[in-house]
Amino acid sequence: MIFCNLRFALASIAACLFFSFTVNAQPSGQHQSVYDGYIDSDKIILVKESKDPVFMKGYFVVNRGKTIEDVHPFSIDFSGRKPFFQSDLFTGPLKQATTDTTQMSGTLKLMNKKKRFLFFRTKAVFDLTLRHAENINPTEKYKEEVFNDIEVKSDILYGKALGYWTHSPYSDDPYVVTLGKGLIKSFKDLQPLDLKLDLYYSKTDLFKNRPCVLLIHGGAFYIGSKESVCEQALATSLAKRGYFVASIDYRLGFKPTPADIEMSAYRAIQDAHAALRFLAHHSPGLGINPNQIYVGGTSAGGVASLNVAFMDNDERPARILENEKKGTVSKIEESGNKFTETFTIKAVANMWGAVSDLNLIDRDEKIPVLSIHGTHDDVVPFEYDFPFRNSLMINRMIMDKMYGSKSIHDRLNSVGIRNRLVALPGMGHEPELETYNKLNTYIDTLTSNISAFFYEETAPAILLPASQLSVNPNASLKSIYYEVSNGKAIEVMAEGGVKANSNPADATVIWFSKAESRKLKIISTNQFEAWSINEFPVTIVQSDIIVKSR
Repeated sequence: MIFCNLRFALASIAACLFFSFTVNAQPSGQHQSVYDGYIDSDKIILVKESKDPVFMKGYFVVNRGKTIEDVHPFSIDFSGRKPFFQSDLFTGPLKQATTDTTQMSGTLKLMNKKKRFLFFRTKAVFDLTLRHAENINPTEKYKEEVFNDIEVKSDILYGKALGYWTHSPYSDDPYVVTLGKGLIKSFKDLQPLDLKLDLYYSKTDLFKNRPCVLLIHGGAFYIGSKESVCEQALATSLAKRGYFVASIDYRLGFKPTPADIEMSAYRAIQDAHAALRFLAHHSPGLGINPNQIYVGGTSAGGVASLNVAFMDNDERPARILENEKKGTVSKIEESGNKFTETFTIKAVANMWGAVSDLNLIDRDEKIPVLSIHGTHDDVVPFEYDFPFRNSLMINRMIMDKMYGSKSIHDRLNSVGIRNRLVALPGMGHEPELETYNKLNTYIDTLTSNISAFFYEETAPAILLPASQLSVNPNASLKSIYYEVSNGKAIEVMAEGGVKANSNPADATVIWFSKAESRKLKIISTNQFEAWSINEFPVTIVQSDIIVKSR
């Protein structure tokens, strides 16, 4: 008896020191194991923070059905003949104690309670069960470059069609010189042409449901190729993030008339559509999801990307519709190949592209658009103007005005379609090029913005009303409401609080009264193996006073 009293006295001194340093601290969250159960008649949630088998410590809360509770540090000393439990609410030796990886139980002789009948101490049943912890491994796939083993399959035939040419390497010649060099070829009859694409993908990523990106190079529908340095850099970066990427060649060239220039753009749209049908047809073997397609392009490729996403057959220009009546051109999906598989475009990356008619973008076409454009672009207008502004008025004779990225951004806003405009102040056309075959640092601007925008469409998204994040300490305990789109929640975690039950996706949280910060963290994933980790700060409301968590 003297030994027990002495041990209790020493334990009480240690408890005072332990509690004074710990009770106001934020629980560390390291090596945590959470137990549910009872001590006496109190419903307990206990968090073990240490791995020391001899001296266990952590904290617990008493679940009284309230939103806010005090934290109670505890320790269990296994070094003596009997395990000794210590906290500000319960202190004493554990009899018939059982402790393993899943269960802690026994009878607690409460040394901090009054004796009964002179000698007998109050006893409390001690029974706690370990919560099952999900073994989750979130990755940065689609968000960061996680693969380094990129395979490139070149010159894969995706179709055939009549045209002038499909491949014309870039050069540093002025555009007027380049145009002149091709005039002789453009006055020849249309020839059957092979349409080819290059594929970029990780050799070690065996996932068979990958989102796919189609890239379309620029060059005013006259020059360029799928091997351009910009398209190669974008394709490689996106493939390293886990996307399956196709970069296409398409029909180029035109006679210097408004009708033929318009026709050249239409051919590019048809070819892009043919490439997407080809990819959809072969999607099982390629391991891609044809309903998770992204398209993007620079300059003329941006024009083609926007039109293949938004243009329907009945929205084609009048001259194209007239040519269809004459039998000289077919519908968008009737050129290049005979594949009929469907696909869904989820987003567009428009890099200094434009459209000839903003009415293409309908309110019900919910295709998000990222636009990147230099504000001083003199080739493709940033707003509404003729292309090739510095071409000595030749542009006004052979080209129509176009709506650039700023006008597209305004239109998308007016019809309620998600979009983002990255305006590059003072920058001109092709801001990422030092020379036609050398990139500068603006390529990082492209890759970072495009990968972030596509990730937002690939990964799960959490909808959590702001009102759910204001907690009244006098309120009854209830789950915080949230929704997950494009995926499902795998685990909900709390900083500055502890979950009230073992359901991994449930957001019922007991918040600590003296926590330095309070955050709700929701981890989610989806069918594309995309992960999302969202954090939401929680605010404590006391009458008319709001206590903000850092």
